Amino acid sequence: MPRTKEQNEEIRLRRKEEIMKGALSVYVENGYAAADIGDVAERAGVARGLVYYYYKDKRSLFRDLFMHMFQLSNLHTRKHFSQEGTAVELCAKFATVMYQNLFENSEHVLFFFRMRLDLQELFTKEELHNLLWRDNNLQVVVETLQKGMEAGQIRLMSPELLTEQYWGAIMHGMGFLKRKREALLKQGKTMEEAEQLLKPEVEDATRTCAAIISLNVPS
Repeated sequence: MPRTKEQNEEIRLRRKEEIMKGALSVYVENGYAAADIGDVAERAGVARGLVYYYYKDKRSLFRDLFMHMFQLSNLHTRKHFSQEGTAVELCAKFATVMYQNLFENSEHVLFFFRMRLDLQELFTKEELHNLLWRDNNLQVVVETLQKGMEAGQIRLMSPELLTEQYWGAIMHGMGFLKRKREALLKQGKTMEEAEQLLKPEVEDATRTCAAIISLNVPS
């Protein structure tokens, strides 16, 4: 019996998801210039021709990967800050999740470390100007901090500036933990062992991010 339109769409979406996973794996390992469609197909477990069925060339594939990852990032951030909790609790937990992703969702993290090297290769200047994924993420934090200030949970200052300082602290912590993680892996430690060894640093980095927005800061 022929497949229904809905079944065909489900298959299409599943195959594209497999291709996206394969492209992500290849990208974080090799970068855009050295990435190969054949490697993407192999990682995705599909035929090379199927990748070309959905994407006319390597550039269109990786442009789609980038947009896919930006959308996932915005979705994750919006979903996190829509949970119940005070602004301080939500911000602290967000930092913890970001740091834990270095060990539990490392390909996604490594993508965002690497992708800045290839943005100009894949997007025009005008397109880059209109890529608002970072601004969208920061706006969610701005809104959370504004509510926290109104509730007397967050120190009073420009919420936009405080968001930049908070976000910057997360990114600096990510860079430090990434370097430490890589050093431990080179020493022969497993990812699980590296996560346990760096647990105190993760906790310290989280406390630092929470301290930045805390009321208990000398004026």
